[in-house]
Amino acid sequence: MIYKKSFTPEEFSPEVILNSGQVFRMQKDTGAKNGLPDIYSAYSGNNDIMFYLNKDTDTWDFVCDKKQWEFWQSYFDFERDYGLYNQKILESEDVFLKDALRFSFGMRILRQDLWETFISYMVSQNNNIPKIKKTLKTLTERYSDGIHFPDAKILSQIPLEELKEGTALGYRAEYICEFSKRVATGDIILEDFYGLEADAAYDKLLEIKGIGPKVANCIMLYGLHAMDSYPVDTWMKKIITEDYGHMKQAEYMDYINLSYPGYQGYIQQLQFYYKRNKK
Repeated sequence: MIYKKSFTPEEFSPEVILNSGQVFRMQKDTGAKNGLPDIYSAYSGNNDIMFYLNKDTDTWDFVCDKKQWEFWQSYFDFERDYGLYNQKILESEDVFLKDALRFSFGMRILRQDLWETFISYMVSQNNNIPKIKKTLKTLTERYSDGIHFPDAKILSQIPLEELKEGTALGYRAEYICEFSKRVATGDIILEDFYGLEADAAYDKLLEIKGIGPKVANCIMLYGLHAMDSYPVDTWMKKIITEDYGHMKQAEYMDYINLSYPGYQGYIQQLQFYYKRNKK
């Protein structure tokens, strides 16, 4: 099925989203050489989609199974008006953030498959984006069909040494083995996290081996879509030091929480993308 959506460049930019650091299984296949539009594809859990800008109708055309369309609308957070956030940012006196917004128009916070988000961010700790993508690709090709992410029952049956071999997981393999077994046996029920208050969900995440504050905040933001989560990694620490140098980290977090309540995670993504990609 093809589903059409109309967006301005300020409302939706897959180029910005796929390079924002929040997603590891979205890609672009350029069609420029053949006179075709760039085609983007995304995969999350058992769902897959392709989409492109249709210049004839001036719409973004999304191609997916009819049963998956509801998931993808939620995934891209299409019901949320990011223009309201953008207006508040532009009205602020934060020069760095306003520059980040103008550089990052079209950013959206994705609501990804929760199981895959857990594994992805366990893989992400002390790691870089190319290696994370490569590891997830290897897991998908080795233990699934190369498109859909392997589920907990499958990963729980993989011996630790085999999981380490050729995946670049290293010490993270132990975390994934244990977590997969706990999910597969029902010791951890992922759906239960949706019913928890944010603080309770965060505390429960920290109880899981292999999940620290940064990973917990990423799972909160990109899996549970808790928009007030603000992951602090090395890039964000660099931003606080270099671009908000008059503040200590605790002061800076107070500023973010007081100034942008309810969409701190969106602020983080704008800043991260801008700092990492500007020349």
